[in-house]
Amino acid sequence: MEISRPALAACIAILAAGAWMSAKVRFQYQGAVSGLFHTDAHTILPPELDAHTARVRKEPGYDGQYYHLAVHDPFLRHGYASMADNPRLRWRRIGVPLAAWVLSAGSARLVDHAYALVLLAFTGLGAFWLARLARQSGCRPEWGLAFLLVPAAAVSIDRMTVDLPLAAIVTAVLAGAGPVTLLLAAGCLIRETGLVVAAAWCLWRASQRDWTGVRSGALAAIPAILWWTYVHARTPPDGTVWLSRYPFAGLVDRTLPGGVAPVGGVWMRWAERTEHLALAGIWLALILAAILAWRRRLDLPGWIAVMFAVFAAALGKTDIWESAYAAGRTMSPLLIALAVRPLSGSSWIWAAPLLLVVPRIALQYEAQIRSMWQ
Repeated sequence: MEISRPALAACIAILAAGAWMSAKVRFQYQGAVSGLFHTDAHTILPPELDAHTARVRKEPGYDGQYYHLAVHDPFLRHGYASMADNPRLRWRRIGVPLAAWVLSAGSARLVDHAYALVLLAFTGLGAFWLARLARQSGCRPEWGLAFLLVPAAAVSIDRMTVDLPLAAIVTAVLAGAGPVTLLLAAGCLIRETGLVVAAAWCLWRASQRDWTGVRSGALAAIPAILWWTYVHARTPPDGTVWLSRYPFAGLVDRTLPGGVAPVGGVWMRWAERTEHLALAGIWLALILAAILAWRRRLDLPGWIAVMFAVFAAALGKTDIWESAYAAGRTMSPLLIALAVRPLSGSSWIWAAPLLLVVPRIALQYEAQIRSMWQ
């Protein structure tokens, strides 16, 4: 039986992502899959988790270390939430940890592997849906492999964050995969920004006077709201200041001179330069979204782009804008919504924001490849 070209793109994407994870496990974490969660030496873990968790020793941990706690205690029954940086935030994003927990049948021994498998499955789905979208637009399905360049995908594959599946779902919605209510509901459970995607869907359907579609998008938020209610009743309040003092305050503060301290070393200088490049990409994405809003002829990708621009305007939390890793993965739905436009014949300027973010993330991969060969 001949395999379809979108399916082939999906298989290649899975193999590439799986090869990277396997290399990290083999060369960086001495065979321990738990090392993929990038847990630092100072993070406190429960004894049963601490015994088998490989840690990074020479750099800070990353968000994946907190989803590692969530995947071992998805229903907040064992007290693991007290060891997370922001329990309410981390457990609201239950979609990926819960999927891994179900896949492993709740086995503490297998759940780390299951988490990686969930990310690999969504890597393949993202590539498949992007390939299908490319084919629908008259382009080669091999463009599906570009899903690996999306910051949410590249960062999640490297650090086990939950952003990749949401990026795949956004791609599925743009490709017309269904059922859309189920996709949007999954997106809301994966990350709060899934609500932004659902809102964009509702606005798009309302602009088409499709009230059934509006209802489908609105219903998608219900599972997330019910789950968040459960989490809020069992976790301490989130004291984080999320809202901007003024529109785009977080991004403006990051852009102003003095926001980044001088660094030394060739690699660090390149890292700083590519951070500036990525920051320019985010600003360009917002400008392009504003152009779409000004034209007032918004298709679904346009609505997603505009809604994420509005979200960015309200988002003032400083550390989200501090690095291409954080800003790129958070804004990946915006970058995807813009980057797919050239597939339909628009100028390649719409893909420029995504391409400007890629070098900084690629540089992080380069450093790890170099360390593996030493």
